[in-house]
Amino acid sequence: MMLKLFKRAVSAVIIVLFLFVFSCPVTAQENNENSIPPEIEFLKQLADFIENSYPYDVNRLDIIKGAIKGMVESLNDPYSEYFSPKDFKDFEDTTTGVFGGIGVVITSKDNIITVVTVLDNSPAMRAGIKPNDRIVEVDGQDIRGISSSEASKLIRGKEGTTVRLGIMREGQKDVIRLNITREIIKVNPIEYKILEEGIGYIKISEFNENTSDNVAKAIDFFKKSNVKYLILDLRNNPGGLLDEAVEVAKYFVPRGPIVKVIYKNGEEEVYQSDRDPEQFNLSVLVNGGSASAAEILAGAIKDRNAGTVIGEKTFGKATVQRVIDLGELGGIKLTVAKYVTPNGTDINKTGIKPDVEIKMEEEKKVEFTPLKGDKPLKIGSIGLDVMGLQERLAFLNIFPLKADGIFGPKTKKAVETFQRMNGLKVNGIVDVNFIKKLNSAIEEKVNKKQDVQLNKALEIIKEKIKKAA
Repeated sequence: MMLKLFKRAVSAVIIVLFLFVFSCPVTAQENNENSIPPEIEFLKQLADFIENSYPYDVNRLDIIKGAIKGMVESLNDPYSEYFSPKDFKDFEDTTTGVFGGIGVVITSKDNIITVVTVLDNSPAMRAGIKPNDRIVEVDGQDIRGISSSEASKLIRGKEGTTVRLGIMREGQKDVIRLNITREIIKVNPIEYKILEEGIGYIKISEFNENTSDNVAKAIDFFKKSNVKYLILDLRNNPGGLLDEAVEVAKYFVPRGPIVKVIYKNGEEEVYQSDRDPEQFNLSVLVNGGSASAAEILAGAIKDRNAGTVIGEKTFGKATVQRVIDLGELGGIKLTVAKYVTPNGTDINKTGIKPDVEIKMEEEKKVEFTPLKGDKPLKIGSIGLDVMGLQERLAFLNIFPLKADGIFGPKTKKAVETFQRMNGLKVNGIVDVNFIKKLNSAIEEKVNKKQDVQLNKALEIIKEKIKKAA
């Protein structure tokens, strides 16, 4: 969890200190003997020795960067870190959730960069990029085989600049080349939807500068939709900004303490909820990937009896980092405090124990006969493709018979039912679009079936609804 403070005053002090340390010798007339601590004098002399003795060019700025990096690394603290100027810019983009780009979420699939999501009203959407498009070129460079993080660096850039992408799209032989002007993209770390009547779901993937604003939009949507029960999913949320976690907590935690931050000198800073919470019956999902700011939110909800925490023990990171911008020297992220939950519990390295503990089941594969989809299937079709189709429809509770590989009237009826349910043309013929929708429906059901933690939350909520009736 970070106190994201870009304090130029602090930066200036640090920069002046290092420029002083590694500058030309200071005369005795300007400073008395005791004005420079021995350690500082040694560092200055060492810098002079390196510059005067090293037979090649010496960049004083690089020496300073190396000294800062060494100081931070000597702490042996996994959460304190030095960033080069470029790495610091990337770090800023991550924590602010704002960067120059085109507005796509990508992943590497079969060693090809594939578009997962296209953000609404983004340059990518206006250019016609679609989910499942495969990006094979960036500015004329073939990027097949590179990682998604490497691809992101190539695609992102300064607002107003242009990136040229080469796209491969299913059903088209030739590479589509698009010139797209980058804009400022704001990453929304919130997903929300209504799971069932009266039951809402919010997933928070991180706490960046856009989190609380988007949580507010979700809550407004749920209030208008008459949602009374809410599942807040913090699983695999690595944390982020302290202030954002506090602002989100204010929607759910009663007036009073949210978290207590304790500094080295013993000073204690208590972050408070200053308003009445929204009237949702709240369940919170956590696991071993819920850390830092996510643990602040979960810990406040648990300690203040604002909801039921469900899942697995959290990660256990209860330290606070301050981010300091060092200008051309880069930046540092330094641990400056620890925190405890409202009840005074130190969860560092131990984590938060849920009210209801339930572990995720190991992923179970659902196996079907292969469905190639290289030719349409219809009444009269026979073979393994038909059997694979019937097995999948049966898994979705649409085909009531045992798969036999023969496309008869009952299979046609099941196909038409699926087409109606998914907004497809109702003609009883299985084509590429049908199979794509079918596979998506299978994946969605498999994921839902295996999410025992979410299912447990729903079970608890339904029991509460039953008692309230």
